[in-house]
Amino acid sequence: MKEFGLIIKLVVAIVLIMFFGDLVPTGIQRAFYTISIFLKETLVFVMPLIVFSFIFACLSAFQKKAPILILMILSFVVISNFVFVQIGYFAGEIFLPYLGYNAANAAQKAASTLFPLEPFFTIPYPNFIRIDLTLLIGTIAGLYGAFWGNEKLVAWGASLRDIIQNGLTKLFIPLVPLYVIGFLFKIQHDESLFETFAGYGPMIGLIVVIQILAMAFFYIKANFGNFKDIKTSLTNVFPSGLVALSTMSSMATLPLTLEAAEENTKNKALAQIMIPATVNIHHVGDSIAIPILMAVALAMNGIEPMGYGTFLIFSMYYMVAKFGVPSVPGGELVVLFPVLFGGNFGFTDSMGGLLMTLYLLMDPFITVTNVLSNGALAIFMDKICGRMKAFQSMEEPETAS
Repeated sequence: MKEFGLIIKLVVAIVLIMFFGDLVPTGIQRAFYTISIFLKETLVFVMPLIVFSFIFACLSAFQKKAPILILMILSFVVISNFVFVQIGYFAGEIFLPYLGYNAANAAQKAASTLFPLEPFFTIPYPNFIRIDLTLLIGTIAGLYGAFWGNEKLVAWGASLRDIIQNGLTKLFIPLVPLYVIGFLFKIQHDESLFETFAGYGPMIGLIVVIQILAMAFFYIKANFGNFKDIKTSLTNVFPSGLVALSTMSSMATLPLTLEAAEENTKNKALAQIMIPATVNIHHVGDSIAIPILMAVALAMNGIEPMGYGTFLIFSMYYMVAKFGVPSVPGGELVVLFPVLFGGNFGFTDSMGGLLMTLYLLMDPFITVTNVLSNGALAIFMDKICGRMKAFQSMEEPETAS
């Protein structure tokens, strides 16, 4: 599949640079690193427009729904994302030190005797607006569009989002391997790519185990512990999970996820509202994986993990940024990079490249968790408020021919 092609390219790049990177002339390594830095800085420069367009389009799209329905969906999504991002943080805090991921171990590694790899040049893009201000403006504008906007405003927001989405899909995504290669050369030159990647097996295992436990918890709570209902629900969502694993796209699974939600809830109106509305904003898999990946990236660079107070600040950014995530591989990190680089979170350019690489390699497992958890959320919403008038009187959306 095309999406697996991206992962294959990354794996090949990692292996080649790991074993043959030192044979590449320093000038060529610097050239690749310059390209990576250019792509990263360009992405950060246009990020305010990306974030605003996606947050505005996402929130204003609720314009046809009743206000109480908007509040219910957004509340459930925000609470769920927040709870699972905290689970990811504490799972990392508790288990990563026992798996050997801590700053003290990294500090004991032999430092490279070479000068750090530097780009040939950087472009000093102007900083017109801070990302946190963009998040606030996008949220306010989106809520205005949801409650007081009209069809023309909503259509404008959707058009802007689609233009930027197409730009990212056609321009940035094909360049992701090139974007990552420069940072891989940086890690290989300054440290050792083999040492950096050799110990990531336990981290991957930890993330997958926590994600499985989270999905089990979600389905148990959504079905009130009824084993028969849990089994039936999981059987219905299994096809969408399989497609998610192979495509790494929540949107690609939407028809199957919707069908499974209709079967599990017996409430077609609720399913046709909940699943399309949450497919790009309710991401349990990302919420668990990203804090662990961040903690590992910090530890492997000899930096102490975030204190909980600092992580809470990051969580607030994360909650709002979820509404501005583009539907592209690595979209979560694309939106979070300006926050990680611009805030007091201790992340550098090479750490950002490492994060992106690890995230993309974990993407199949993350997407499966996202898709199955969205199915569980629909069941949960149906059990709690599915019989409310808002879910019974909504017009069913027209299906595309």
